Amino acid sequence: MDTERNPAARGDDPNAGQRVPDDGRRVPDDGRRAPDDRWNRSVGRRNVLQAVGGGSVVALAGCIGDDDGDDDEDEPDPEAVDVDPDATWRTTTLEDVTTGEEFAIADFDRPVVVHTFTRGCAACHSQQRDFDDLDGSDGVDVEIVDLTIDPATDTDDLRSYVDDNEFDWRFGVSPEPVIGSLVSDFGQDAASAARSPVVVTCPDGETYRLDKVVNAEPLESVIADVC
Repeated sequence: MDTERNPAARGDDPNAGQRVPDDGRRVPDDGRRAPDDRWNRSVGRRNVLQAVGGGSVVALAGCIGDDDGDDDEDEPDPEAVDVDPDATWRTTTLEDVTTGEEFAIADFDRPVVVHTFTRGCAACHSQQRDFDDLDGSDGVDVEIVDLTIDPATDTDDLRSYVDDNEFDWRFGVSPEPVIGSLVSDFGQDAASAARSPVVVTCPDGETYRLDKVVNAEPLESVIADVC
């Protein structure tokens, strides 16, 4: 045999000593993959990463482009609540600490927004800022009643809070029977300032609850629609 023309015959075949798997790629006997296989593996891994990255971009684009959906989720969703016209929270005589005037929620001939709060509640204060905008709007005739449920807050404390914030609607101290009546109709959230609902009661007695914080403009729209 001519060893000069047949490298394998003289023992210097570069592929000698390598196993040939089913796919035709030569793999060294020591188990290491051949360089061409490492390259193929690297390319395949890059392709996978690019595909995953592309999917992430598509998903992100979907989130960014879904503004309408996000806006829909932010729209207030009034929940109708079956309330006895003689419920204690409606009929109890309360005092407006800013004027000394006595009133009952059931006596008003216009929609009433009722909100329980405490002075140190950030969500409550944010809601009251929106009440401030609602109170200054000409779009709807509404009575706003804020009732503190903090037993440590007396009328003088509450009056100072109202004056300091320059609020201009009705504020009162909620007696325990009123708190209990609100809890009976709206659940325990009514006695938890940070989670207390915004209650809208119409002149015909129809009553609705909304989760706060409700911005002034959507709240005005809800009042116009349900009352």
